[in-house]
Amino acid sequence: MAELARGVRSALFTPGTEAARLRKAVTVGADVCIFDLEDSVAAARIVEARQIVRDALEELAGTARIWLRVHPASSPQLVEDLKAIPLDGLEAVVLPKISDWSDVEVCREAMNHSPVPAELPVVPLIESAAGVLGCAETAEVRGVLCLAFGRFDLSAELGIDPDGGSTALAAARAGIVLASAAAGLHPALDSPWLKIHDLEGLRAAAQRGRDDGFGGMLLIHPSHVDTVNQVFSPTADEVTWARGIVASAGEAEAVGRGAYASDGQMVDEAVVRRARRILHQR
Repeated sequence: MAELARGVRSALFTPGTEAARLRKAVTVGADVCIFDLEDSVAAARIVEARQIVRDALEELAGTARIWLRVHPASSPQLVEDLKAIPLDGLEAVVLPKISDWSDVEVCREAMNHSPVPAELPVVPLIESAAGVLGCAETAEVRGVLCLAFGRFDLSAELGIDPDGGSTALAAARAGIVLASAAAGLHPALDSPWLKIHDLEGLRAAAQRGRDDGFGGMLLIHPSHVDTVNQVFSPTADEVTWARGIVASAGEAEAVGRGAYASDGQMVDEAVVRRARRILHQR
């Protein structure tokens, strides 16, 4: 697996055809900007998008954390994407429509075709039934940074409402979260919220993602950044609690105690780990 990056609460997609929006994206506060060569780009404009992204990277490299979404491993466009883009201005490559772990290896090999090759971390986008069922193996592949969930393609494959409370989607979400934890990856990124002006719905979706164990969220609009960053950041009460737990754990360790009670709560190693994770997210 790849070296863990700093936490990612928000990862904002921007179409590769939109030069002005690419430049604006790095200014809106998203933890990561994803320059997109795939779903948001019409087939007739792929070559143009590659050049626009390349020009933007030359200008913006070093000013923000930038990932690149390329075409799937099953598409000949993947190699063409990476032939066109120097990789030295990127932090990671987002690989969509993962079918199994071997897709990551195909992507890593394709990176050698870049004008400036690099072994960048890969963010597999899990958006099919096969991808979900194989996500534990995918998470273990060398070079994977974190997993991301795409519920809309998966819902289309299953013929279900992506917002209908499907048990299949709940199982997929749980599988991705658990695979990420088992492999020691950064917590997975949840699917985007598509209703641009419904910020209350966005907040509820982000909170549900956090409660389910996701570490952040994919975004499709700059107006969603502040809400998502807030939801996926520890609250003041959580920080206060975590500091108290870590301090009391240090005192307990100093006198040779293992599990102990603090403010009427039993504290063991698992509770201390959770507290340290909260403080690490700040």
